[in-house]
Amino acid sequence: MKLPAGTIVDTITNPQKEELLPYLETFQGLVEIETEYGHGFILNKNGNLAGAYFKKNNYGIFRGKPALLHMAIETTGTADSPKVFKVRKYTAEEFSRAVQNSQKEGVLIDEVSYSTTVSDEDIKNHPSSKPPEYLNQTTLEKIKNLTGVIAVSTFFDGFPIQCIGDADFEHTAASAEDLMRQATKITRDLKIGSLDQIILETDDNKFIIAPCRDLHLCVFTTADAHLGLIRVILKSIQSEISLENSD
Repeated sequence: MKLPAGTIVDTITNPQKEELLPYLETFQGLVEIETEYGHGFILNKNGNLAGAYFKKNNYGIFRGKPALLHMAIETTGTADSPKVFKVRKYTAEEFSRAVQNSQKEGVLIDEVSYSTTVSDEDIKNHPSSKPPEYLNQTTLEKIKNLTGVIAVSTFFDGFPIQCIGDADFEHTAASAEDLMRQATKITRDLKIGSLDQIILETDDNKFIIAPCRDLHLCVFTTADAHLGLIRVILKSIQSEISLENSD
């Protein structure tokens, strides 16, 4: 998408050590982000995050809040992982044009209570916010290649993390998160054990959700897909994760 060039005021290669956040508190403009996993930007005005975009290598494009989540995960990697934050200052007119273009592209953020990075102290004090580990990409691609499978994705806290295929992943993740919460409550109220998988079937499609460590794995298929085979594969993935966690 096209945004005003602005004026480059700094380039930061280690956002945690070089303290990016003070820039955001007093600066109006754009922060371009480059990592080994993808690239994107944050539109900021005096500490308020107005928009976000992230294109992740081989995983797709994320806008708004999901983009922030992906950038938070990727920018808290190892110190050896290359990261470049290019800070571009905007005039009031440039910022206004950037907001207008961002609105057209659907990258504006409704709420501004997000940080662009996640510190070690934040993760320590809020364990549930720790970035999740990705599932094996090759395994996900094998599921996608099964007959009848339209899309495969993982989500975390209602945001898509890994996406393969053709689907509205942001909407799918949000809906699946709501469904998981309700299903978990039902299993708890009925005292029937832990939730293993959720299956929705219609005349045209099937939708399966399987908890996998901190993530949830979703498979969206046509009605004639081999549900039994898919369930066996998902169960195998869940079993492997359980063994890894027990080591």
